[in-house]
Amino acid sequence: MSTVPVRPPGEPQPPESVEQHFRRLEAIWEAETWFYSDPDKIIGHPAFQEIIRMGDAVVPLMLREIEQQPRLWVWALPRITGENPVPFTDAGYIREMGEAWVQWGKQKGYRW
Repeated sequence: MSTVPVRPPGEPQPPESVEQHFRRLEAIWEAETWFYSDPDKIIGHPAFQEIIRMGDAVVPLMLREIEQQPRLWVWALPRITGENPVPFTDAGYIREMGEAWVQWGKQKGYRW
């Protein structure tokens, strides 16, 4: 027998915070694309696209993750910000791209 309270049917769920929404989409995206090697399939995934549509609110979340370890958020940030601080010589090198984005974020005044 379950001891977890269940919401009555039709009771609205509390709204997600930006970070909760981001994390939920991130989990879906990672679970459904981890096996892809094709960048177009990875960035074309609906969850990734929805994250991009979340806009500037998710930039600090991405920068925090990138600062901790290389992440593919370096592919989302140009689409969100309209900028690309990555030198041409570092294109394709995720770690270096991430470092450029972290520096960009600090210069732009983002806090994470």
